[in-house]
This record gives sequence, structure tokens and C-alpha cells, in this order.
Amino acid sequence: MNWPALIDLFRQYHEAILTGAGGVAGWYGQVMKDRLQRQRNVIDAEQLENEQLALALNRERFLTDRLTVQGQEAEMLWRRLYERERVIKEYHSAALSAQRQVNELEIRGGLPETVFPDLPDFPPEDGRKAEHPATERGEHYDDADGNKTGRPPGSTVGRWEKAAGPEGNRPTEGS
Repeated sequence: MNWPALIDLFRQYHEAILTGAGGVAGWYGQVMKDRLQRQRNVIDAEQLENEQLALALNRERFLTDRLTVQGQEAEMLWRRLYERERVIKEYHSAALSAQRQVNELEIRGGLPETVFPDLPDFPPEDGRKAEHPATERGEHYDDADGNKTGRPPGSTVGRWEKAAGPEGNRPTEGS
């Protein structure tokens, strides 16, 4: 290799050579910058996933704890309900026993028997039907005047029916 010739060639074309080398160095720098940015994006995405995972785990832990507490509260309420039903059952039995004893003493003493009002059945068979007979008959809707219609407000079904008579029969349109 002829070093002096290369040095002369470099001196003649140094601007073109430096421009080309600068372009290659700039391109390589951009490639490295993009590579580092991709690595940062991956790291940031992993951190974001870790943060989201941590948030999801915290939320799951909170909801699990809340569900556990509510389950314990529900269990305690059921136990309390069963205990109260047991006490009511004992009082119910005691009241029936007391009525029988009073009636027996009255019979022994030759007095007329006292008629006690009937105690409600315990445990109740189906409280919903016993508590809301009007709902079972369809009388739970009121129209604008407060009259029982048996249909939802705004319904056109039965709009032209007249109210039931004293015997409970409904007159027809012509009567």
C-alpha cells in the first residue's frame, strides 16, 4: 500500500469522504437511537403491565377481603335469624301450653272456657301470599284517580271497563 498516495487522495476528496462518513455515522446513530427507544418501550410496557398486574392483584385482594367479610356477616345474620326463630318457636309453644293449662284449670273449676285468639302458624308457610293478597288479585295498580285498575299505568287493556258492581260482577260495555 502506498500511504503517501492515500494521504494525497484523502486531501483531495476529504470533503466528500467526511460527508459520506458523517452520513454513515448519522444513520448508525439513528439505528442505535431507535434500538434504545424500542428497548425503553419494552421496559416501559413491562413496567406498565407490572403496574396493571399490581393494581389488578390489589383490586382482587380487596374484593376477596370484602367478599369474605360480607360472607361472614351473612353467616352471622343467618345464625341470628335461626336463633330468633328458635326463641319465637319456644315462645309459641309456651303460649299454646299456657292456653291449654288455663283451659284445663277452667274446666276443673267449672268455669266456662276462655276462647283465646288463634296464634299465627309457626313457622309461617309462605309469608308473601299471606301479606299481599291484593297483589295476588291484580289490584296493586292505581290509576290517576287512585282507583284500583289491575293493570299497569298507561296500559290500554281494560280501559273501557266499568268498575265492578256491589256483587263483584263487571258490567259489559252496553249496560
